Amino acid sequence: MSHSPTQPGYEPTVMWRMSRGDDQSAYALINPRRDGASVVWFVNGRPMGCRDFDDWGGALRWCDQMQAQNWAAGWRDRAD
Repeated sequence: MSHSPTQPGYEPTVMWRMSRGDDQSAYALINPRRDGASVVWFVNGRPMGCRDFDDWGGALRWCDQMQAQNWAAGWRDRAD
């Protein structure tokens, strides 16, 4: 049996981190659930919103779309 992100043992994961200028940071956190996944996004360490998904794939696609939108608005990937 293969493991899936919604099985026990998976923890919330940071999908991407971005920065803009010297004083702004953002990141998205994906959290597996039994019935899908949720994504919480943060700006400067503060939660800005949460979205629930029925499946893991939808949550991953949404994270990618949000990262692309941030890139278009001047945010850049942050090297940690």
